[in-house]
Amino acid sequence: MAQMFGMPPMLSLKRSSQSGTFTMTAAWQTVYEESCAQPYLFGGAEIDLTNMQALDSISVRIERTVVPGGGWVVHDLETYVGVQPAAHMAVGISGMIDVYGVRISMQQTVGGLRNIDCEFTDAKRLGL
Repeated sequence: MAQMFGMPPMLSLKRSSQSGTFTMTAAWQTVYEESCAQPYLFGGAEIDLTNMQALDSISVRIERTVVPGGGWVVHDLETYVGVQPAAHMAVGISGMIDVYGVRISMQQTVGGLRNIDCEFTDAKRLGL
């Protein structure tokens, strides 16, 4: 006869306290950063570019630390220019398993500095 065994949840996915509204600057500014020696899951991000106007230029950079104590390595870098298409006003960043660190930075190089809403989710091992 088969038996069922329950397993307690090990990770708890939730909205990151780093979520919020960020006023862009001409320099790179970190909008999300997590460095952790324990396994965790970066659940993803939603960056709302609705406020962009003609000629605005905003870059989004994703970096990771791939070894303990290592430096940040660029994982992805995208630049968005002008008013975003009505059917695609937000940037979605997929989740990724990470052990040592994820950092998301943004920079506005052209246009009036905009307020950008960002939502991040992550899951850390319960009990940490």
